[in-house]
Amino acid sequence: MVRWLCRGVLRLLRIDVRTVGQLPPGPALLVANHLSWIDIVAMVARFDCTFVAKDDVRHWPFIGALGEALGVIWIDRRRKRDLRRAIAKLSDALQNGARVVLFPEGTTTSGRQVLPFRSSLLQAAVTSGVPVVPIALSAHAADGQGETLCWVGEETLLAHLPRVVALRQATFEIRILTPMAAGPTRKVRSAAARAVIVSARRLPMRGQPAVGNGVSFFAKQNFRPIESSEREIAR
Repeated sequence: MVRWLCRGVLRLLRIDVRTVGQLPPGPALLVANHLSWIDIVAMVARFDCTFVAKDDVRHWPFIGALGEALGVIWIDRRRKRDLRRAIAKLSDALQNGARVVLFPEGTTTSGRQVLPFRSSLLQAAVTSGVPVVPIALSAHAADGQGETLCWVGEETLLAHLPRVVALRQATFEIRILTPMAAGPTRKVRSAAARAVIVSARRLPMRGQPAVGNGVSFFAKQNFRPIESSEREIAR
């Protein structure tokens, strides 16, 4: 029912979702860069999965109810003690056969860069012995308006929706990369997943010619420093 609803939303918004590659069978931690709320809608429309999400979203009208229906693992990033509970719950979900999507950047971006990954929650994959599957997300639209699909800053959902509806030839690509076998530490897995996602995003979107400055644009990664509040979570 939730998958049907997400597919309906994508049709209404006239967003074409393209998937490159296939998910491996069985449980996995799906690690992706984060562009928008559309990430979640597109992946639920295509895959049987749930998510790790910040606790604030739990109280949003309608969205929170959808999250509960999907079995979302909520985490309060303002409370360091909640991290241990979230890791334990994520480990349980993976051990019970779930595919769980994690956005380790911790926030959405305009797609111009991939922010540093917070590695703490990847401990659940190490503990559970499941593969980490990197996923590179990209957005495209006519007239170079792909960034409009990204939801960043203080913009509200109601303000973002009309801009998305106005787009022509909006395309959202989910590029599933090679699964990573169990690694020695969460930090090694996090760094490796981020590296392959950055590399994959330098490739042209399927069906789009490799013209203009797209490749060099994504190659110039402008990383912001990790704020002090994030360092505790990244450890």
